[in-house]
Amino acid sequence: MEYYCLMVKTGAEKKFRDDAIKIFESDFPESQFYSFERKLYTRRRGWFEAPLFPGYVFFSAEVLTAPVLELLKTVKGFYKILRDNQNPVKISGNSLEELKLFISNGEHWGISKIQFLPGQKIKAISGPLVGLEGHIVAVNKKKKQITVQSSLTFDGKRFDLLYEDAQAEE
Repeated sequence: MEYYCLMVKTGAEKKFRDDAIKIFESDFPESQFYSFERKLYTRRRGWFEAPLFPGYVFFSAEVLTAPVLELLKTVKGFYKILRDNQNPVKISGNSLEELKLFISNGEHWGISKIQFLPGQKIKAISGPLVGLEGHIVAVNKKKKQITVQSSLTFDGKRFDLLYEDAQAEE
């Protein structure tokens, strides 16, 4: 399978994914679309889910052919395949491993359990952050948020995820 990142209308990631699945199911049933949501909390809104990558949906196909690309262009909300429609870039290497980890964690991300180890090492022991220990770049203990840097975007996008404290094993 080949994996790509699609730029879509911000705020319409789920709708784009659902529409694309319907359009692709007859001609390209092996194709998959992924959008990820994280659970957030604010005093004003309370608990809610928000896109992890606003304006982006990930896509997999056996091979990206001209008919596949033309069909993508028919899905409402599609802007382009990254880098651009004439020069699509396959997700590979560390970015592909990260994407596969995200896919295995599911599209709806809950709260991770984090263990703070001596010397300020951080270890995710459950939840969507398991396996991303090297990507954790900041911790806000007051808000119980961890900032994670992703290698899936060209600019190394950072996003906040909620966490719960986990007790050290004795």
